[in-house]
Amino acid sequence: MGKARLQNNFAKSMFQQTEFTLGAIIIVLFVLTSIFTNNFFSVYNVTNLLKQCAIIGVLAVAQTLIIITGGIDISGGAVAGLSCMVLALLQRDTQMNFYLTLVIALVVSVAAGFVNGVIIHDFKVPPMIATLGTSTIIRGIIKIISNALTVSGLDQRILDMGNSSFFGFFPTLAIIWIVVALLIFLILRYTIFGRNLYVIGSGSDVAKLSGVKVRKMLYSVYSFAGLLYGIAGIMLAARVQSALPTGGEGYDMNAIAAAVIGGASLSGGRGTVSGTVLGTILMVLINNAGVQFGLNTHVLEITSGVLIVFAVTMDMIKNRKKA
Repeated sequence: MGKARLQNNFAKSMFQQTEFTLGAIIIVLFVLTSIFTNNFFSVYNVTNLLKQCAIIGVLAVAQTLIIITGGIDISGGAVAGLSCMVLALLQRDTQMNFYLTLVIALVVSVAAGFVNGVIIHDFKVPPMIATLGTSTIIRGIIKIISNALTVSGLDQRILDMGNSSFFGFFPTLAIIWIVVALLIFLILRYTIFGRNLYVIGSGSDVAKLSGVKVRKMLYSVYSFAGLLYGIAGIMLAARVQSALPTGGEGYDMNAIAAAVIGGASLSGGRGTVSGTVLGTILMVLINNAGVQFGLNTHVLEITSGVLIVFAVTMDMIKNRKKA
């Protein structure tokens, strides 16, 4: 009797885990789509699926860091687009060293993230409003420096990054995503910086009483997120093989959705890299499976929206129960 009760409690706790639930849904959806469609499990489609996951995945991991602090950043896609455009312009119009162009693109992204941190902390602007403003500004800058035109002429090494893969189906872009996710996992799990993010998410007053330097931490986390956005921008350039004036549009919403679906709380103080990775896979898999089944793209947009609303609603219910 005691053993049966223990097993039931274990099963119940497992199903309450976001990662377990998401993993089960992903496996079921993957198997069903593989069985009932012709091209889903093809090398081309699996490779394309992983490439789609990679860029959104890096942005989503960055969003997880921000959301854990109780903030939100809707400028991620714009910063990625800026990084992509700066890289393309430098490589097309200058004879600058290849690695220096990468560094400059990343520095610009870090600077954008730092500005977000300053506006949010020092000017007390709500994160959503602050990052909406900077996103709009950055979109304007991208169009000005590119004359609202697509920019090609990327270095061959960037082009090769977008086309190369391991074992014939595992793209280099997905490897970058995995490395970034693993790095952030280790930071959150084993560093003071990571632990302090959760403390800030519990409330700035609590953080200050705990000795956390909130200003320094917010500057750091938004700047670090900017760095990750910059990496995503370089990956975007590699995947698209050019820089578009609209590059990265919509990516920020998908990234936020992936983080929230993965269990990150918009109230702050909760979020995991593993959940975000699974949330990213689920978001992309739903769209890909829908295309394979021939569903209308507008229906898929509605499905994604419903999934986001459901995830946020469940998060709010959990927070109310804790309160």
